[in-house]
Amino acid sequence: MTAVLRAARAGLALGLLSVAGCGVPTSGVIGAGAPATGVPARTTVYFLADSDLRPVPRRTPYDDTPVAAAVQLLLAGPTPAEARTLSTALPAVRGGVDVRTDGDSVTVRFPAGVDRLDARAMAQLTCTVERAVGRSSTVPSAAERSSAPPVQRGAVGVVPRHVGVRAVGTTWKTVGTDAACPAG
Repeated sequence: MTAVLRAARAGLALGLLSVAGCGVPTSGVIGAGAPATGVPARTTVYFLADSDLRPVPRRTPYDDTPVAAAVQLLLAGPTPAEARTLSTALPAVRGGVDVRTDGDSVTVRFPAGVDRLDARAMAQLTCTVERAVGRSSTVPSAAERSSAPPVQRGAVGVVPRHVGVRAVGTTWKTVGTDAACPAG
């Protein structure tokens, strides 16, 4: 019975302390610098698993537009761990690319020396841009990605938001649409 009485007294003491406050006097607004930024922005880039497009989430830098950041992350390629199962058809690009967005139309200008993008590279670029333009707040977790089958193209029952992508080199131009991009 004594243990119960001690526990009750301790509970009462804690309750009184919480009501009494912590003893710190109130103050006005105190400047503390920039506000918290919250959860880092994420985007999805598309790599290849054999010939199927596979979505891969990436954390985006804050100093870039969402579309330009997504393209730069795509061009960086899969991480060494991802490279065991994923690949890219996109060429290595020194010095980066110029990304211009005008509504649902995006132009990606490649530097001299980059050859015309093939269909697989253009699909990776187009689908990555499409996700960045219509960025979804839902990014699959690592567990969902590892257990998910390759993304199927042309999912039934989904009304796509069409994005046009132009990839431009010094002597070539390729246009892609997101019609073949996976839904979601």
